[in-house]
Amino acid sequence: MTHDEALLCINKVCAKHPTLTGFGLENKNGPKKTSHTDIPTSEFITCVEWLLKKELDRPRRVTVNEKLSSYTWKHIVEREEQQYICNGAFICAALYLGYKKKSRGPNAWFNLHQPPKRK
Repeated sequence: MTHDEALLCINKVCAKHPTLTGFGLENKNGPKKTSHTDIPTSEFITCVEWLLKKELDRPRRVTVNEKLSSYTWKHIVEREEQQYICNGAFICAALYLGYKKKSRGPNAWFNLHQPPKRK
């Protein structure tokens, strides 16, 4: 996916989820949204690719997994890909790929399986 393609995808997701920022989902106690352009395309692309690889190993859950939030998942991606990821980039990538979502505050929960335990 190119930078321009990623930007189009981010724009489409943000059109459906207008409170989405790099911070996550806007809430009354969080930062005020100025623009969704604070979701870096490189981070979005990394998350899309990571989620697609994850699906090859294990298909999506039927129900939303409320044990791990987007904030936790973004840290897992950071560790595996050795790249900073903002919470909003992870949320945007999951929504772009059609994952089911529940949200509270700036975080979201998706129908992703638990990752394997770290050794």
